[in-house]
Amino acid sequence: MGFHHNHGMAKKTSLEDIAKAANVSIATVDRVVNQRGGVSPKSEAKVLDWAARLNLDRKIFRTSLKSLRIAVLIPPVDNPFFAAVRDAFVALDGSSNTAQIRSYIHTFDPVNMRDAARKIDQLSLEYDGIIVCCPDHPDTSAAATRASLRIPVVTLVNDLPRSGRLAYVGPDNRQIGRVAGELMGRFLGPQGGKVLVMLGHHRISGHQDREMGFRSITRERFPNVEILDIAESDEDSTRAAQIAQHALHNELDIRGIYNVSAGNYQIAQTLIKLGRSEEIVFITHELTTKRCELLKIGLLDAVIDQNPRMEARHAIDVLAHHFKRTEAYQVPDPFTPFEIFLRENCPDLV
Repeated sequence: MGFHHNHGMAKKTSLEDIAKAANVSIATVDRVVNQRGGVSPKSEAKVLDWAARLNLDRKIFRTSLKSLRIAVLIPPVDNPFFAAVRDAFVALDGSSNTAQIRSYIHTFDPVNMRDAARKIDQLSLEYDGIIVCCPDHPDTSAAATRASLRIPVVTLVNDLPRSGRLAYVGPDNRQIGRVAGELMGRFLGPQGGKVLVMLGHHRISGHQDREMGFRSITRERFPNVEILDIAESDEDSTRAAQIAQHALHNELDIRGIYNVSAGNYQIAQTLIKLGRSEEIVFITHELTTKRCELLKIGLLDAVIDQNPRMEARHAIDVLAHHFKRTEAYQVPDPFTPFEIFLRENCPDLV
């Protein structure tokens, strides 16, 4: 006796089916589907998840869902990279946003980790999720851990691996440092030479990882490259230029500068003032309009860019998937890719 399935008689998914599967009330499902409000993001995500599993056409109501409010906590935007991060999130808010996720930028004092921790605590009480770009410090890690018990936490650019965060979005900073070291070693040639390495802060894990990557590749492949004592600029452009000037005055045979942080324009002006711009290999990170100009006139030799636009998009995608606000989601690679820009492939930035 054969089995016959009547496709025309397939049962249509009801609100009751979704409520039972999601273990919520029919009223909760109704409020989600008909945008009546009063449903927590966690319960809403359960409803949307089961709506998808049971083949309810969510497209008819997804665009009318309540907007989720996501805090984005970054250092001050006087640093060109973090200005680019801010602009990337603003651009996403202004584009087609079917997931109904809105981001709100907040900043913290980069030399005061208690201030950063207080901001994380405060924002975790006011928003549905938080994207954090902070140094890995006991205070910030503890605050992110507390926040992760209430809302999803995504770390951006700098990871807080012990915080219970939902995901890290950013580059492999150890690999970026190795690439910078490879470029430096090849540009200097077989004779090598002394290299000044400047970080923003040792406590920023991404800066530490880049330094370690830079050291490891030069030790492995370029033994004639000598790294001087690591300097910290405190993310201050004027201080970065002062450090460069002092080092170049005391070490006349410096042949390379690797700057992990801010102050590249000021360092370039120092090289010009000292008459050393033609002989110093200068490598840094994050492509900006000014750094493009420095590349094109030969004051910078290479810029390694981690693409904040892509990182912002990935961070929002992670949260959209968590809240079941997206139909299709492709799990991204563990790290976001980066690009190397030289004078010949530097784009025209506006």
